[in-house]
Amino acid sequence: MCNDTKKLPILEEVEFQEKKLLTLPIIEKYQYFNKKKSLNMMDCGQRLQFGLYENITTLEQQKKLEEMYTCKDRFCSFCNWRRARKLGIQSYEVLKAIESENKVRYIFATFTLKNCHINDLSDTIKHINKSFQRMSQTKRFKNSILGFMRALEYPPQKDNKEYIHPHFHCLLVVPTNYFKTTNNLYIKQEEWIQMWKKALRVDYNPSVDTRIIKAKNGGDPIAKAVAETVKYPLKAVDLKDMNVELFEQLTIQMKAKRALAYGGIFKEYRKKLVLDDIEDGDLIYDGLENEEIWKRIKTLLYKFEQGEYGLQYYLK
Repeated sequence: MCNDTKKLPILEEVEFQEKKLLTLPIIEKYQYFNKKKSLNMMDCGQRLQFGLYENITTLEQQKKLEEMYTCKDRFCSFCNWRRARKLGIQSYEVLKAIESENKVRYIFATFTLKNCHINDLSDTIKHINKSFQRMSQTKRFKNSILGFMRALEYPPQKDNKEYIHPHFHCLLVVPTNYFKTTNNLYIKQEEWIQMWKKALRVDYNPSVDTRIIKAKNGGDPIAKAVAETVKYPLKAVDLKDMNVELFEQLTIQMKAKRALAYGGIFKEYRKKLVLDDIEDGDLIYDGLENEEIWKRIKTLLYKFEQGEYGLQYYLK
C-alpha cells in the first residue's frame, strides 16, 4: 500500500463527481420520511475502486471501474447515469446483432397523454402500459413494426409539481421497405395519433411525434439511433423544486414500476445475447476495448468527501 497521493489527488473523470452531487438534494428529502433510503443513497458511489491499466504497446494508461456500491434507487442521479450508460452499450450491441441478420431502419417516437395528478400516477402508468400493449397487438402495428424499445419518462409539470407528465419514448425497428408507399407499411403521423387514441380509449387526440433516425454525413446509423434513444429514459427527474410531501407521494406512486420494456425483434435479440437487466442489474458495466492488450498495474481507491473524489490509496 502507498499513501503518496500527490500524483493523482482527485479523480479526473469528473462525471462521477457531477452525478454524485446531484444526489444530495434527494438524500436530504428522503431524510424526512425514509432514513434508510437516505443512508443508502448517501453510500451510493461513495467509494470507487478502479484498476489502472497500461497498454502493452503504446504504454497509454486507462482506468477501469471494478468495484462500487450502488443504491439502485430510481431517483438516484448517480444510478440513473450508470443505467443510461449501460442502456446505450446494450442497445448498440442489440442493434448491431439485428443488423447482422436483417435489413432495418429506425424511427424515434413519443407517445403522450394528458397530465395527471400525482395521486393518480400509478393508475395512469398502468393504463398507458396496457394501452401500448393493445396498440402493439394490432394487425397494423405488427405488420409494420419489427420490434421496439419503450422507455417511460415522468417529469413533474413545470408550473405545478402536483401534476405529472407521463409519456413513452420509443425506438421502433422497421424493415427497409417500410417507407415505400406501395407496400402499405408506412404509418403516417395522423394514423399514429388515431391508433394511440383508440388504444388509450380517450375522447381527445393525444400527442404523438415520430421522426426518422438518419445518420449525418455517412455516420453510423446504429450509433445515431442509440444516441437519440438514451437522451430521455433514466435521466434524473428534476425534483429540486418539489417539496418533501410531493416527493414522498411520487415515491409511493412509482413503487415497483419499470421504466423500460421491449417487444418483437428487439426483445428476441436481447434474449439471444443474454443481456443483464438494465434497471436491477450490475451498474459497473465498465471495460476496456481489446482487453488482451492491457496490463493491470495498480488498484486505485477514491472516496467522495467534501464534494469531490479524492484518492485514498493505491496498491501496486
